[in-house]
Amino acid sequence: MCPKPDIKELDVQAYVFKQLSEKPEIIKNNDFVDKIYQKIAADTNDRKTIKSIQLSDLHIDFEYQEGTPTKCNFPICCRDNGPEDFTYADSPLAQKWGDYNCDSPHRTLQSMFDFIGNNQDELQTKFITWTGDNSAHNVWDNSNEEVT
Repeated sequence: MCPKPDIKELDVQAYVFKQLSEKPEIIKNNDFVDKIYQKIAADTNDRKTIKSIQLSDLHIDFEYQEGTPTKCNFPICCRDNGPEDFTYADSPLAQKWGDYNCDSPHRTLQSMFDFIGNNQDELQTKFITWTGDNSAHNVWDNSNEEVT
């Protein structure tokens, strides 16, 4: 029903060569970042330090359950996935504060946030960057409301 699009095949090597040949002279040798670090290392003057916190990939699981298997046949374990959840007989059990193989329990993140909030005099962070990827790996359950 739709017209066939006109697709032009590109030669990868020619494309890369073109991109590299159009680079500004200052970065043409691919040593631009190395030169910046060399310049920083050569400068012995004191620098102002700004402390910050970066949070990323928190994967908050509001259904995390302590004592549930950490190995299962779902993309996310450490929770009750229902009767179709096949768990492995040798599976370790989820601990109170979380497990490496599972998403983060809410209590762990709440504890982290409480620590950050209650220790600002010592931490002296100027800003927090939260870069996302918060949703648990229960991808079959994701909705706009859950993600929000």
